[in-house]
Amino acid sequence: MPRSQLGSTAPGGLKRQLSPIAQESTHPSKKTSRPPAKRAKPASAAPQPTRITQNVTPSMPTSPAKVATPSDLTTESGEKIQPGIQSTIVPQPSVPQESFSGNFDLYGMRLPFLAKVYLPQGATTPNYSALYDKILTFQAKPDYSARCFLAPHDTSSAPPHGRFEDVTMADPFSEEPFDITLEDITYKESLTFTSTERLSFHAPEHSTPGPGLVRDTRLSSESDCGIQSAEGVFKIKRVWATEEDGAVKELFEGFFSFNVSYSGLYRRKGHGNGEKYEFAFWGVRAMKDSTGKEIGLGPTELTW
Repeated sequence: MPRSQLGSTAPGGLKRQLSPIAQESTHPSKKTSRPPAKRAKPASAAPQPTRITQNVTPSMPTSPAKVATPSDLTTESGEKIQPGIQSTIVPQPSVPQESFSGNFDLYGMRLPFLAKVYLPQGATTPNYSALYDKILTFQAKPDYSARCFLAPHDTSSAPPHGRFEDVTMADPFSEEPFDITLEDITYKESLTFTSTERLSFHAPEHSTPGPGLVRDTRLSSESDCGIQSAEGVFKIKRVWATEEDGAVKELFEGFFSFNVSYSGLYRRKGHGNGEKYEFAFWGVRAMKDSTGKEIGLGPTELTW
């Protein structure tokens, strides 16, 4: 089941922290670093992208902006969020409501050169504007940790499913990226992250509930040879937005997980029991080419 290579290893690329956790048959879960890689260059786009790697420690109307009360905040599992300095999303009146569709470039939260911009030493509140500008400097190279496409939720009765790609998450036999799909949309008026998910966040106390969506991560039906099961979760919400010179700037945050169990075929070939990947990220909308078209994964139709 060959699939076209959507990226390639990039020597000398920037380093990122994605927090993959390998689950091998001979040892317990462990976190590993993965090398950077490149995505294919669009016809009208400029330079080739590289993946940024990192080392890690473990519809919906917009409500008026308001400050969250720490004592009222809980995670999806019902656990109380520890009180602290909480961030507040205050979009300007002209900024459109959240739209979770289209192509996005994602950046691991544990990247040190982004983390120190997000919350400089001694700061009590995140600097979303500075983080957004910093991310754009890497996007222009173009560099990213991963990328995704989110299909509009109001399409036909058989809409294209979302997609997720990180070329370091690859089938051990074909060595091509897993064809990961994002399915079963659930919109949340107040999206939160579980205590386990928040372990991957940089400064999780600043992540407050807000409108967002949840999707299941799965493997496409064309990619299941040697795979016994594959599942996980994808969550995303907007944390900052503003308008400048007629252009809307948006910053998103989220969490991704993907657990793959190999069948006897792969285990007999020495690939172990499977792999477990998870990481928290910041995201921005994908760049556009000279015609105004987004540069990204785009939609895909699933066949069963």
